[in-house]
Amino acid sequence: MKKVKLSDLSVVERRLVQKAIAVREKAYAPFSNYKCGAALLDIRNKIHVGCNVETVDFTLTTHAEMDAINGMVKSGAFKLKTLAVAVLAVNGFAYPCGLCRQKIREFSTGDEAKIIAIGVDAKGEIQQLGVTTIGKLYPLSFTAACLA
Repeated sequence: MKKVKLSDLSVVERRLVQKAIAVREKAYAPFSNYKCGAALLDIRNKIHVGCNVETVDFTLTTHAEMDAINGMVKSGAFKLKTLAVAVLAVNGFAYPCGLCRQKIREFSTGDEAKIIAIGVDAKGEIQQLGVTTIGKLYPLSFTAACLA
């Protein structure tokens, strides 16, 4: 994980950051108040967004990353190049959870697919940014090769 500034990111990556922050506001999280927004860039250079949607028992909760990936798949694309995730983070930022790491890995272009973690304050202002790859975030992932 490497801390970066917004100016260190490409124009497209900055757009992903903005979209992840914006869609985070649409999240439905009345029980945890943990709103999350995600925006991804697919291999056709199209952007897909998603937010978390909770249920009272949490078992049917949809995570933002999963929501964005599901939207990408419904559009006909099956690989993502970059994913940005925005959460309220008083101290730093948060990378995707284990479930989301598995789904990201399944639909990423490979180990070098970029993950941008965005920590925002209560007003949605960027506090910190971190960049890594899915390969570094989830190095011993379960893939189709494990089934052979």
